[in-house]
Amino acid sequence: MTNTYSINDILKPLALTVIIDNKVRDPELSEFIVQAEGILELLGHGDIMEPQDVLAWFHEHEKTLVGRIKDTRKNTYILTALTRFKDDDMAIEAMYDAMLAISISDKEYHVDESDLVKSAASLWGYERPPFKVIGRG
Repeated sequence: MTNTYSINDILKPLALTVIIDNKVRDPELSEFIVQAEGILELLGHGDIMEPQDVLAWFHEHEKTLVGRIKDTRKNTYILTALTRFKDDDMAIEAMYDAMLAISISDKEYHVDESDLVKSAASLWGYERPPFKVIGRG
């Protein structure tokens, strides 16, 4: 597989899924690493990043991503990140599955996470699975 996508292209939507609810939880960050490794491998970057490199990428970009999702152009930024995968069924399916896995990993429902996954589903032509994770509170 050729490197059609940059590492930033691949990791940005996954990282947005982690930070969109304004709380970075350990289960989400752990799932981010697992999902990132799988997609990086699938999309031709598997030999480049180890788990610690994926985590370092997240920490290096976290402040910028948080700033972008708090900006008035948040929707445009997210749309640009998601539409990078247009017309590539394999990448879209992998990215959607990864985003969904990250969003449910903390076993809590967050409106912003749900909206992000719904947006991705809509852009990529998927129906969102009819389930809701209910957190313990």
